[in-house]
Amino acid sequence: MLAHMAQLQTESLDERPDASGWAGLDQTVVDAAQADRGLLTTATAHRLGLDRLALTRLVKSGSLIRVCRGLYAIPALVDRSPSAWHLHVAYGASLLYDDATMTGATALLAHGVTVWNTRLDRPALLRPPDRSASASAFWVRPRQCEHVATAWGRAEPVADALVQHTIDNGIAQGVVSTDCALSRRLIDEDRLLAAAEKVRSWPRSGRVRSMLTFVDQAHESPGESLTAVVAGSAGIRLVPQVTIVDDAGAFVARVDFVVEGTSVIVEFDGRLKYDEAPGAVLFDEKKREDRLRSLGYVVVRIIWADLHRNGAVVAKIRAGLELAAALQTA
Repeated sequence: MLAHMAQLQTESLDERPDASGWAGLDQTVVDAAQADRGLLTTATAHRLGLDRLALTRLVKSGSLIRVCRGLYAIPALVDRSPSAWHLHVAYGASLLYDDATMTGATALLAHGVTVWNTRLDRPALLRPPDRSASASAFWVRPRQCEHVATAWGRAEPVADALVQHTIDNGIAQGVVSTDCALSRRLIDEDRLLAAAEKVRSWPRSGRVRSMLTFVDQAHESPGESLTAVVAGSAGIRLVPQVTIVDDAGAFVARVDFVVEGTSVIVEFDGRLKYDEAPGAVLFDEKKREDRLRSLGYVVVRIIWADLHRNGAVVAKIRAGLELAAALQTA
């Protein structure tokens, strides 16, 4: 019997996290933080016997991170990558303020939507106008809204968050996130349009109207979304996910884009597929491209670096259009 109890005790201890990650903290404190995504409020710490001086010592020793006034984190229990840490801090807001709702990019991250090229130093929250005072760790707007539950706390619905994100951070950022939400069926067009209508008279709402002209659930990656935005801003209409067949109707390829009304194909090249099996993939890509060219198509390839160089994407596509025109007259 004693041996059996000892075995159970050993198994229980083996299942507990490595205590080296929180030296100086009682297990009751660690357990409380684990239940709240690695976070600890001052009120909870006081209930568990940690006074102000004890908290100060633990921060100095590195056993705790002071997130903001009234909120701490145990380093071993949190992910410090930018988007994950952003969500941890946002969750902390729900521990401090029972009326806080995540908005904009913060809400999108909580919903699992891709957020690109956006500052994540402070979570964005909504609170009732009469209770909108905030800690410096949060960006708080005095506004009430509809909210839904997420694993990270209360958040505004996806469509409203997309609209707010676009207003806050820009058209391209909005298109990347909206394409992601559409492709994952998190929203539909009607909900998106209804959310856009709510902000019609708001400052910078023109960004939302522009974003709506570029989004397409057929875009399969942030790179494709951005390529469409850059080309569309220059008046070049790209038709996404086009199937190419030969003269006999046999399938040849499914391409990222075709410039509307032309024989110019635009492909966005991310690095992942080449990194996985570079030799085989490059060989298959060359055969595929040779086949497309034999059918009279001009293939333009866009890479991430092009998206960061002013005019590079448009210049490549226009060069492709010139080449296609020259081939037709040759």
